[in-house]
Amino acid sequence: MPEQRVVITGAFPEQAEARLRARGLDVARLPGDIEEDKLVTELDGAWALVHGGISLLSRRVWEQAPSLATVCVMATGYRSFVELPSEPTPTRFTYTPHANAVAVAEFALAQLLDLVRGVSRGAAAVSRGEWDEQPTRSLTDATLGIVGMGHIGRELARMAHSAFGTRIRYWNRTDRPEFAELPYQRCESLIELFEGSDLVSLHVDLVPGRTAGSAGTEGLIGADHLRALDGGFLVNTARAGLVDPVALRAALTEGRLAGAAIDGYYTEPAPHPREDPFGLLEFVPDRLLVTGHNGFHTHQALDAMADMAVANLLAVADGTAPPHPVPDEAAGR
Repeated sequence: MPEQRVVITGAFPEQAEARLRARGLDVARLPGDIEEDKLVTELDGAWALVHGGISLLSRRVWEQAPSLATVCVMATGYRSFVELPSEPTPTRFTYTPHANAVAVAEFALAQLLDLVRGVSRGAAAVSRGEWDEQPTRSLTDATLGIVGMGHIGRELARMAHSAFGTRIRYWNRTDRPEFAELPYQRCESLIELFEGSDLVSLHVDLVPGRTAGSAGTEGLIGADHLRALDGGFLVNTARAGLVDPVALRAALTEGRLAGAAIDGYYTEPAPHPREDPFGLLEFVPDRLLVTGHNGFHTHQALDAMADMAVANLLAVADGTAPPHPVPDEAAGR
């Protein structure tokens, strides 16, 4: 095949890049936080895009990059990173399903432990010359509510229950009959889940446009849910926008939440606390933990995602169906 250009945003292993070059593909590397306008310019004439960055790319990108034969999103929740075209297009959209599930679940568990046991709070206190030997709460004998029992939610449930004996409750849009024999309790509503949990962890995609009659998940968690958690802890390793920031700030200010953690932020990169339009970063680290999309980022997960991305691209290059197409019918042919 003639040499074609593949644009890659974000981290990508050198050995995977070498496999693309060995097939005659020219690879251009870009930072993961590149602005959309600059990305559109870089995509002029490009054959493929591997999106491993943090940005949510709008439909405008595809409209202005008609040369793209394929796009691969380095993620399971691809809708958090690309806005798919509303109509079928020649561009094939692919992704890397479930490659990072264990890594994200592990990170969510780490954030839960940090919040409950006060690891970051204690370290920050020592750095200020303070010494605190007060007891903390524990994951042992606690109840963990999981919003979204896909691959990540299931892994977190397994880890927490097997390691600490944590009781598991969950809410999922669809029934999960395979859990009937497991010691997990299914909740019929989000409010029911929040009311009966000490800790809640979010594992659903961020889908913009939550309005009446819409299936969007933006602002899915609001004041009523945080009030129902009643002194508990909230962990969000999905996307910040799942939680109403005004409600989150009020819950932290008034003590309705003992603590929260977000892997990511409402604007990225996160601003200086003095310039934060949401007024949340002032709570770090005493009541809020914020990390920069580190949950999925292990060497093992990155290698697995890159292998799937390479398989997708090479299949399209060979004129065959990619092994991991996005399920949305509107995306590609």
